[in-house]
Amino acid sequence: MSINLANLFSFFRSHKKLKHEKAKAIQLLQTMQWSKLSWNESWEEIIELDSLLPRIGQKYLVKLEENEDFSQDGQALILWQPPHSDLNGWYDKRPSEILKSYIIEGILTDRQSDYETREITFNFEVSKCSKLVDYFSKAPVNRKSPLSSIGQGNGSSRIQWQNAVSLQKYPLGKLLYLSGMECETALELILSYEENRICIYYSATLHYPAHYETVITKYYLNREEQKIIEIIIDKAIEVIDTSDEFLTDKQILGAEYW
Repeated sequence: MSINLANLFSFFRSHKKLKHEKAKAIQLLQTMQWSKLSWNESWEEIIELDSLLPRIGQKYLVKLEENEDFSQDGQALILWQPPHSDLNGWYDKRPSEILKSYIIEGILTDRQSDYETREITFNFEVSKCSKLVDYFSKAPVNRKSPLSSIGQGNGSSRIQWQNAVSLQKYPLGKLLYLSGMECETALELILSYEENRICIYYSATLHYPAHYETVITKYYLNREEQKIIEIIIDKAIEVIDTSDEFLTDKQILGAEYW
């Protein structure tokens, strides 16, 4: 039986393309303020990390902002941050707390919407707790860009980061944290340089009043995107953060304000 090599190569190319197309970013819910479940302890000067982290097997009442209205009953990943960053954001004085932020895995049930408080509530049973930065290795290489684009009057589009202001950056070893604002949208990236290419591991696009999108991914920027983000990095002001200078790996500082 003869084999048509052109057809064979075409099959492998299409199979490889299909495999890449199936790779999806890991969706993350991030508007739950865990500190409100242990409010008094969250304001102590120094806190043992394990005393605040959600415990495996326990159920918690989870409240999400209405911007995460796509959230449904079932398996979910929720971001956990130390109290100060939980209430004010990583960009506010303590981006080093990214290294002490976690992904909480579990099951959401009993979804309810409260139109007065603009919140969505669930019962959430915790099954696993992993460091955020350790989770980056679980994401497959993705060909879909996590960088949001905005349509222009002439029918074209631009990457939302292009017009971002209030730019800040913070080095995290081999990673870099980048934050900014574009109109009423908060933008965040955690990225690295790999062989002179920028790779995105974490992207948060918090549109207001539209829905939020927060993902863990592994996406290599194309040339156009890389030029834009390199300019943004150059413009960004580096945050001076000494909050963990005298802490152990298992300790965090409490919130200063909200």
